[in-house]
Amino acid sequence: MSEKLKEIEAKLRTLFSLWVDPQKVAQLQIKTAVDERGVLVEITGPKDVLSLIIGKKGSTINAVRRIAKSIGGSLGAAISLKVNTPR
Repeated sequence: MSEKLKEIEAKLRTLFSLWVDPQKVAQLQIKTAVDERGVLVEITGPKDVLSLIIGKKGSTINAVRRIAKSIGGSLGAAISLKVNTPR
């Protein structure tokens, strides 16, 4: 299962690199954990990088969630995304 978790993290980093500078994407901490509902992916990082990932009114992160569901479907896992924003 850990291979699938690493693959999920790699695919998300590649996806984020499409519109965010790869050096900024490298600052993100992506934790994956298996829970009762599938795979939980927690994303933590600097506020300026997270704001690019979340987008206006959360539209970008919602699109990422849809893409993550299709990635999970290809790997046989339900993926949930959680973005931990600094206070």
